[in-house]
Amino acid sequence: MRAPAAPCINTSRQALCRVFVPPMERTRLLPLPVSVLLPCPRQRIGRGVSCQLRSYVRKPPPGRGPRGQTSAAATEQVARDERGFDKRYTTQTDIDRSGRDRPPRDHEITDPEIMVIDNGVTEGPLSTAYVLTKLEAHESLRMIQPYVPADRKNPDSKFSYAVCKIVNKADEYERQKQLKEKKKAAAGKPKTKELELTWAIGDHDLGTKMRQMGGFLAKGFKVEVLVAKKKGGKQVEGREAEAVVRRLREEVERNGGREAKPATGTPGGTMKFYLEGKQN
Repeated sequence: MRAPAAPCINTSRQALCRVFVPPMERTRLLPLPVSVLLPCPRQRIGRGVSCQLRSYVRKPPPGRGPRGQTSAAATEQVARDERGFDKRYTTQTDIDRSGRDRPPRDHEITDPEIMVIDNGVTEGPLSTAYVLTKLEAHESLRMIQPYVPADRKNPDSKFSYAVCKIVNKADEYERQKQLKEKKKAAAGKPKTKELELTWAIGDHDLGTKMRQMGGFLAKGFKVEVLVAKKKGGKQVEGREAEAVVRRLREEVERNGGREAKPATGTPGGTMKFYLEGKQN
């Protein structure tokens, strides 16, 4: 169907306006062009499709960033769904995976809220960011117990906030230094091994025990050897008991050891030897 013809606007009025009216006033007096008055005809591009004069920018789907990347909010929600709690809370597993040999401290602590021990008094839960702003220059916030999440399989289970302590940096340094020295000293002390045998032990078993004892002494260990009567078994006294004592002391000497202090008890009864391996 053809569109109606446009009305002619080249009238005498228009001609007079062009002669006598300044250009700035013409737009007010003259009628608008037909192209403006008439609606824009739809241009048929294809069957059932027409042109669109304005393009609308579609909003990205919620939780999505540019180029389809997941936004921070969506990432946070995914982490929360997988862990069952805010990923910023630090568990013992997180500490083990961090590569550090200690729990987080000060601004390493990402937990939004924590329990705080200050001068022996526990307070909280408090905002971690707030607590950090209250620290003096000589103070430090140290995590001493990580966050414990609730058991998702147990509906009655409850979570526990991480426990952090406000410490004096100088005092804590000295305390840690003393702990390291104690550990080092304990590691340097020879370990004590214990062996038990009876006076009626056979030659083969005695030889096995003596080799075991000699191995400990050769490595520098302390060895305590208890020799006693066998309950309900053969009772050994006199020369046989003396022979066991003699064999034991020969083995000690052969491996470079010595008796750290005199043996207690008597041969044939209950006797204990305190031996010490050679020190490098």
